[in-house]
Amino acid sequence: MATYQATNACTWRNGSWIAGVTDYVRQGVYPDANNYENVGAMLFDLASIRNTYANYYPTSASIHLVRIAAGDWGSARTMTLYAGNASGMPAPSSSTSVSGSRPTKVTSGYNYTVSAGQGAKDIAISTALIDSIGSGASNCLFMDAGSSTLNYMGFGARDNLSQIVLTINWASRTTACSAPTSCSLNATLSEGNVTLSWSGASGGINNSISSYEIQYSDSADNITWGAWTALTTVTTTATSGSASVAPPSTRGNYRRFQVRTRGTAGASYYSGWKVSTNSVRRNTVPSAPTTAVASPSNYSDETITLTWSGASGGTSAIKGYQIASRTSTDNITWSSWSVLTTLTLSASGGSYNPNVSRIPGTYTQFGIWTIDTLDVYSSEMISNSIYCDITACVAPTACSVNATLAEGNVTLSWSGASGGAGNAITSYEIQYSDSADNSTWGDWTALTTVFTSATSGSVIVSPPTTRGNYRRFRVRTRGAAGESFYSDWTVSSNTVRRNTLPTPPTSFTAAPAIYESSTVTLTWSGTIPGTSAIKQYVIQRSTSTDGINWSAYEALTIVVSSATSGTYIANASQIAGMYTRYRISVTDSLDAVSAYVVSGTVKKNSPPTAPVIVCPVSGSSSYKATPRFMITTGIEPDGQTQIVEVKIDTGVWVNSVDNPEMFSVSGYLGNGVKTVYQSAALAAGNHTVTVRCLDSDIASSSPEVVRTFTVLPPPFETITANETHVKAIHIQMLRTAVNTVRSYYSLSQVTWSEEIVAGKSTIKNWPFHITELRKAIESVITIVNNFDSSSTFDIPSITWLPIGTGRPKAGVMQQIQDLILEL
Repeated sequence: MATYQATNACTWRNGSWIAGVTDYVRQGVYPDANNYENVGAMLFDLASIRNTYANYYPTSASIHLVRIAAGDWGSARTMTLYAGNASGMPAPSSSTSVSGSRPTKVTSGYNYTVSAGQGAKDIAISTALIDSIGSGASNCLFMDAGSSTLNYMGFGARDNLSQIVLTINWASRTTACSAPTSCSLNATLSEGNVTLSWSGASGGINNSISSYEIQYSDSADNITWGAWTALTTVTTTATSGSASVAPPSTRGNYRRFQVRTRGTAGASYYSGWKVSTNSVRRNTVPSAPTTAVASPSNYSDETITLTWSGASGGTSAIKGYQIASRTSTDNITWSSWSVLTTLTLSASGGSYNPNVSRIPGTYTQFGIWTIDTLDVYSSEMISNSIYCDITACVAPTACSVNATLAEGNVTLSWSGASGGAGNAITSYEIQYSDSADNSTWGDWTALTTVFTSATSGSVIVSPPTTRGNYRRFRVRTRGAAGESFYSDWTVSSNTVRRNTLPTPPTSFTAAPAIYESSTVTLTWSGTIPGTSAIKQYVIQRSTSTDGINWSAYEALTIVVSSATSGTYIANASQIAGMYTRYRISVTDSLDAVSAYVVSGTVKKNSPPTAPVIVCPVSGSSSYKATPRFMITTGIEPDGQTQIVEVKIDTGVWVNSVDNPEMFSVSGYLGNGVKTVYQSAALAAGNHTVTVRCLDSDIASSSPEVVRTFTVLPPPFETITANETHVKAIHIQMLRTAVNTVRSYYSLSQVTWSEEIVAGKSTIKNWPFHITELRKAIESVITIVNNFDSSSTFDIPSITWLPIGTGRPKAGVMQQIQDLILEL
């Protein structure tokens, strides 16, 4: 409920608002003024009423008036109330009457009984009066009974507008939805669905959008339309929307659509329909070409050309063509179409070079479909039939290998081949067959395929793996038409045999086994050629310092010879003690190499160096009939032991192995070993002694060392005790003999302390002379006994006899003489 106090009120009478006559609001006739009709008009807050009216509607209304004691107020009167428009009414604060028009009536008059007497009167009024104000049709309520014989009826008024109050009970209003303001299709020509879009819809009061209802209508000419048909309802609360819709099912026909908004208040409040501003037409099918020709009508390997013309689009332009083929073996019964390609081409005709079957005896036809821009296909246009006619390839006329005996690969060549009709050469297929005797052959085995389009060719092939066996080949021509049209086989006119290896020498020797020369001799024999002639011998050698661990073989020489035996002088190692062995192989004219044969071992030998003879000094003399020879062995370079050999004059050689009793250190001796050789008894006189050393392996001799010496007869007189009178001459002889012996052993001569002169030398000094002689002899004994490691030929220890005084006794003299003879 809302109350609205009047914002202005005034009585109109006879062309004026009579604010200057009365503040009352009157209805009726004022008789004192010539029966002037009074129209009481009341203005209210129009803006407030109309704002409320927009969302609400009046359920009841009443007007509060205060009847005053004016005019005819003592009886009940009928008030006729209108809604209408009044203008020119003076403001409430004005008391000046102004000219104005009588309020115009918008509604019918509603009569209400106003009770008699003055005071407040609350009168229920029609809501139609409120509707008129709320909708803007009127701006006031006014009471107007028209011409009357009764006096007027007055109500309080301009000076107190609170006495005029309008009360309205409002209820919430429900309004219909609004239809979309736009509706259109995204395409006017279509093969399939298009999109219908709309926007600008709105809900009503208490009536939210719940969906859109869509209908369509079809036409054959886009002018005369059929009835609307329900299509679908799109559920949404949005003010716009879209839907996928189909064009008419009949090609060439049109379809339009209409949409209305549906609200939650129900069907009574749906909007009106919005018809689409355009329509969509169902596309029409393009026309197939009127001609289609394939050529040539008989082909082998030619290019096929397909041409067509006379095609046209329907309601859409030509976009291209689909081309398919089908085949037949009798030109009657055909396979299914197989699509070859789809061409983009807007022209009404064209040409195309299709791939076709190259199977001889096959018929082929082509189908052509026109495609429009909406991908609609026309019916097919079928071309004439073409026929495939292909012949087999021709085999090579020549085929051979370039060698009939081989160690490795050979070349197989062929020529004279050719392709067939529609069957160009693509490759050659090669097989082989083996035989042990070049007569009985095994099965053919696939070898390889050589890809070439030439009419001749070659390929590297190998002989059999088994030496001595034979291999032959065959070739056939292969063409593009496939295996059914390969040529026959051409067998090679010759064969190739796998070379057999030569047999190495059955004998291969190296000599001498121990050598001191610069060369050794290699000799071989017993070589057996294989299927090829002997070309050469390859000789290698290996060395060892111990005859056990050998170096790798290294090339020594190649002896070019076709003989089955031979000899080669090889430079020998000159490294002392080095072992060498050799091996030999045979190479035939195809460079096939046999196994190796190894020789025996040879060894480099070197003689010992010359021995050293300490005594005798060459040209010296000895009183001993079996003189000593003091010998030191030299160096044996090969590490062998040595044999010392001694020969006196022209006698036989005597050695330390076979004659050990004659050597102080005997047998096989090492390097620098000292030994004393004592000869058999020699006659007095001049002699020579020759000494050499032999190595133990081959008795290779060192240089010989020769010394001359003299065996002297005893020079002494026998001195007999108590008989022989020792004289100066006896001492002098001893002195001479001692220095002779010392010279033999390479000792210096003794310079005696006093000359002995007969008749002059005093006897008292003779003991000193004996002592001096004994010392000179002891030096010799020391050399002899300390020379070697053996005591075999040492001089026994000496116990000198007492010298005494005076002349030397015979025993003393004789002891010295005997000793000199043993030195």
